[in-house]
Amino acid sequence: MKIIVLMGGDSAEREVSLVSGDQIARALTANGHEVIKIDPSATKDEQTALNATEEHWIGIQYPEFDFLPLHRGSLYLKNLLIIKRLKPDLVFIALHGGKGENGIVQGMLDAADIPYTGSGRLASTLAMEKDISKFFFRKANLPVPRGQVLDRPQASRRYLKKITFPQVVKPNDQGSTIGLSIVDNPKDMEKAIGLAFRYSSKVIVEEYIAGREVTVAILKQRPFPVVEIRPKHGLYDYECKYKEGMSAYQVPAELDETVTHKLQQLALKAHTVLGCRGYSRVDFRLDENNQPFILEVNTLPGMTGTSLVPKAAGAAGMNFNSLVETIVEEALKK
Repeated sequence: MKIIVLMGGDSAEREVSLVSGDQIARALTANGHEVIKIDPSATKDEQTALNATEEHWIGIQYPEFDFLPLHRGSLYLKNLLIIKRLKPDLVFIALHGGKGENGIVQGMLDAADIPYTGSGRLASTLAMEKDISKFFFRKANLPVPRGQVLDRPQASRRYLKKITFPQVVKPNDQGSTIGLSIVDNPKDMEKAIGLAFRYSSKVIVEEYIAGREVTVAILKQRPFPVVEIRPKHGLYDYECKYKEGMSAYQVPAELDETVTHKLQQLALKAHTVLGCRGYSRVDFRLDENNQPFILEVNTLPGMTGTSLVPKAAGAAGMNFNSLVETIVEEALKK
């Protein structure tokens, strides 16, 4: 099959997406597919470097590279136009965050009648908007941390009087712990909220769940083994996620069978409640009494050398190339 790997993009997770996309493209090539890599926010030079050819470039090259951050968003639609012209059998979305994961790209591909991997536009939007996804989780009696949504920095002053510490402060629609802080006292709260508002128009402030960080991947409506993450410096932040050696992983996690089963069933239900399809990853905190709390659902989880879904798949007896091929097969069933 001819498969386009959509990677890069203009979100804060651009660099991670480029690595994921490269890993996926290698696996697809090894599986015998014709692979073309497209970065919807690439300059001409960047797109040419992806496939070592200028063939996959249309449009205008912005002359001022210094202003590239301002132009990445406007490059998006132009670079997506080439996908229709290339007539792929499938688009493998390896974008993380932003337009690539919040339903916008999915909507574009739907409009162009191009099949793609992962969840559709509505599930992607629901999962990315943490306040909305948690509303659905609560309606389905799924456990989530107590929290508050702030829609402007000034709203924090009223809310500060009603909370105990520590608290987690994070943007409402980012991944990879971008803009996230753990706040231990009131004097640091305003700074943390200000940081989170740099990345989103809404901010989540929620109770910090002391305990263990675990995650469950879903593929073909079946949960993989539970993965426990043990970051080197306490918070599973961007560095611990993507720098080799900064986190230790236990796969499968050393948990009582009852707790493991409960996590897997909660993950599957969260995946289903949002209408996700293909694959996803559900992140949890386990408190000191082994009670789980859902943090978020990732509809396009990372596929790098340190990523969690490949680790879970490996524990289930599936290597990376087989994992990628199964995601392709599931997408073609839509």
